[in-house]
Amino acid sequence: MEKLSSSNFNKINKNNFCVVDFSANWCGPCRMLKPILEEIETLMLDVPFYAVDVDESEDIAKDYRIFSIPSLLIFKQGQVVDTMVGLGTQDEIIEFINKNK
Repeated sequence: MEKLSSSNFNKINKNNFCVVDFSANWCGPCRMLKPILEEIETLMLDVPFYAVDVDESEDIAKDYRIFSIPSLLIFKQGQVVDTMVGLGTQDEIIEFINKNK
């Protein structure tokens, strides 16, 4: 999962569809979600996954009104189409992604 910051966040605009994980290193549920997302990434090779550390990229978190983490945002053509807040199971996250494809 590629890490995004202010300098390269525009990469999401180059994708027709992608998932962005907003999280922080100190967040327990975020740390629990990371291996789940890494596994899903190996199962869904057609979906680009990105990560944004809300502490390192406060401006991006503010722009997308991230108030709770972990938050998964789905982007289509650079626009947010859906959000999932909190720790989900692998099946819940895959369903969340598939319903937005």
